[in-house]
Amino acid sequence: MYENIIIIPYRHREAHLDYFIKHTVPLFQKYLPNTKVVVVEQNDGKLFNRGAVLNVGFKEYQNKTKYFFTHDVDINPTEKCIKEYYVKEVDEENIMGIYTSKHNTLGGIIKINESTIHKINGFPNDIWGWGNEDKSLQNRAEFYNIKKITNMETFKDSESNEYILRFNDVDDRDKSNINQNWYNNYVLFNKLNNEQKKKLIMSSGLNNLEYTVIERKMIHDIVELIKVDI
Repeated sequence: MYENIIIIPYRHREAHLDYFIKHTVPLFQKYLPNTKVVVVEQNDGKLFNRGAVLNVGFKEYQNKTKYFFTHDVDINPTEKCIKEYYVKEVDEENIMGIYTSKHNTLGGIIKINESTIHKINGFPNDIWGWGNEDKSLQNRAEFYNIKKITNMETFKDSESNEYILRFNDVDDRDKSNINQNWYNNYVLFNKLNNEQKKKLIMSSGLNNLEYTVIERKMIHDIVELIKVDI
C-alpha cells in the first residue's frame, strides 16, 4: 500500500521527463516517503486523451494507495512547494488544487483521495485532442459535493518561481475541437438536471475504461512507465 501515486499523462515529452526525473523525483523521495511515480504513456495513432490516460493510472493502482496526484510532466514543484502543499492531508470531501488553471478547473496538479476519484468515476474517456477534461472532472466533483481547496494560482506572479518551474507546453494536441468540447462539457452539463448529470457521469469513466498495456518497466527507483493503447 502506497501513500501516494503520482500519475503523469505522457507522450513525446522526453526532455521534460528527463528533467522531471533528475530534478523533481529526488524531492519526492526526500519529502514524500512511500511514493511511486507512474508515467502513463499513450501509444501513437490517435489524438492524445489526457483524461483516459490518467484513468489508466487510477485503475492500475485502485486500492493500492491513499492518495493520487495528477501531474503534468512540464510542471516541476520546488522544495518549498512540496514541503508546504504536497505533504498536506486531504480528506475524502475535498480535492487539493496545487497548481491548476486560472479558469477554475481541476487540471495541472491536484491531490485526491483514492476513494474520491473512484466515487466520481474519474475523467470521461471520450475527450480527444485538446478537450476540457479538467473541467469535466470538476463538474463531477461538484455534483458529488467534493470541494476544491488551495489553488497555486492565488499566488502572485512574482512569487510563482518560489513554488513552480514550468516549461513551455509542447503544443502537440489538436485544438480543433476545443470550443465544442468546452460547450459540451461545461455549458450543456450545467443545463442538465441531477438525474441526467449522474447518467452522463456514469456513461464514461473508470467504470467502463478500456485499454491494453503494451509495455511496463521501471525507469527509476520509484518511477514506473506504463505504455498503453486506448
